[in-house]
Amino acid sequence: MKLLCSVILLFFLSSCGSSTSTSETESEQPEAAYPHASFYVKVAQPVSFSDITSLAYQPSTETLFYGEKAQQYVEYWPAEASDKEEELPALIFIHGGCWSNAYRIEQSYPIATAMALNGFHLWSVEYRATGDQGGGWPGTYQDIELALHFIFSTSENYHSNRKFVVLGHSAGGHLALLASSNLESEFNTVGLAAITDLVSYANEEGSCNSAATSFMNGLPADIPQQYALANPQLSRLADEVFLFIGDTDPIVDTTQAVNSGLPFEISAGTGHFDWIHPGTQSFESLLHYLLNP
Repeated sequence: MKLLCSVILLFFLSSCGSSTSTSETESEQPEAAYPHASFYVKVAQPVSFSDITSLAYQPSTETLFYGEKAQQYVEYWPAEASDKEEELPALIFIHGGCWSNAYRIEQSYPIATAMALNGFHLWSVEYRATGDQGGGWPGTYQDIELALHFIFSTSENYHSNRKFVVLGHSAGGHLALLASSNLESEFNTVGLAAITDLVSYANEEGSCNSAATSFMNGLPADIPQQYALANPQLSRLADEVFLFIGDTDPIVDTTQAVNSGLPFEISAGTGHFDWIHPGTQSFESLLHYLLNP
């Protein structure tokens, strides 16, 4: 009798488990394997900026200055132990915030923590922004170039020689793309809700769009030569850049990716900040891309 009950119980349990489709099972398996999943719980999309800044994080191990100004520094997170760690690129993250000093490097701490937990060395860049002395165009961009050169020349003291991938979010995506089109250093770039065309963006309505004209200190029609210098030369970047953008992003429209001429992916149900929240499905899409180049 006990044997019969055991058989019935096993049959009942196996029947319950079989209701999950194959596609659901496959999509759940890699999620459970990501080391950051034990630190950041899954959340629904879209998320807000305050959702990002309220997250727990592991502090960087070092802060290094690449210039003399208070905002000219980078923070470094070493990779946690990983079977693939030696094969993975080092990441450089350029945060967004409409080029404004109202938004600082702290927003990068959760994504830096999550990437380190997944085996990546990560450098996050702070820079002078609009509102800081020397910030705005061209000072903000000049800081990005200085920071990248500093990291490239210093990184061998922190990890073995490896490829670099520069991640830029929103306005930080614009700065990353501009650096990618101007510098001869070899690195790939990933734009996350990146502003690829500064001229069209500054001519549109919106609070961050208005911040673009503050960053440039003028409208495109008034200072076209400066906008030409500040706009990434996208035609040079087809083999070096990939763009991610959400179809519900209220700050950066999908046309910034679609009209760029660069390879891109539009993520359904994804807002502006989902890419930098380690608890979202969009972040895991980004992570999968970086782990499987």
